[in-house]
Amino acid sequence: MMHKKIGSQDKVFALLSALAAVGAPITARELAELTGLPLSSTYRYLSILTRWALVQEREVGRYAPGPMAVQLAVGFEQRNSLLTWARPLLEQLAERSGESAALMMATGDRVLCVEMIDSSQPLRCCYQKGQSQPLLQGASAKVLLAFMADDERDHALADLAQAERAVLFGTLATIREQGYAVSEGEIDPGVWGVSAPVFGSRDNLLGAISLMAPAERADSGAAQWLRWTCETAARLGSMLH
Repeated sequence: MMHKKIGSQDKVFALLSALAAVGAPITARELAELTGLPLSSTYRYLSILTRWALVQEREVGRYAPGPMAVQLAVGFEQRNSLLTWARPLLEQLAERSGESAALMMATGDRVLCVEMIDSSQPLRCCYQKGQSQPLLQGASAKVLLAFMADDERDHALADLAQAERAVLFGTLATIREQGYAVSEGEIDPGVWGVSAPVFGSRDNLLGAISLMAPAERADSGAAQWLRWTCETAARLGSMLH
């Protein structure tokens, strides 16, 4: 639920972001509960987004992303240099490790998978391109939080209790020092992950390269996977300078 003080434009995009994250048609009342917006405001913003075809009413009273969202997604896929350079590197990482590799980006208070190369093994992590999760748990989320600008981090964590914030900040300091984040079972039981930041020109954070695997295979491969993931992230960043 959204508790941050934000302007009306931000509220429109917070609503659109929540709608995209749900993954199924949803009612205005459910959207209002998810975002913390008044129901009257939710209807008003939905009306604006519907006019621009970013949202459409799929069933009576239930809303989903509209056709203009598809055009935006295609534009991102075709014209984003980060994604263009990342794909072959992710394919190499997935083939080399035998596990699933992804490009992750922070979007507000969520982490979004913008590209995913699945493991070829029968037992693999079930994560999909376009899937998102709160920017709090898992290696991808924590490495993005650790290296993002202070004001972005403060905004993303505005709803976090002070005690939780103190513990998390200690973890983020360790991640900054070592240059990567590792997690196991934080989002899905039995899933191990490592994530390393990707920096562009002027050392601005662009995203993160993540490798995901069943935890039972991490005992033998973790050290190598960690090194390969960090190398892939550094290589991608060097291509974008």
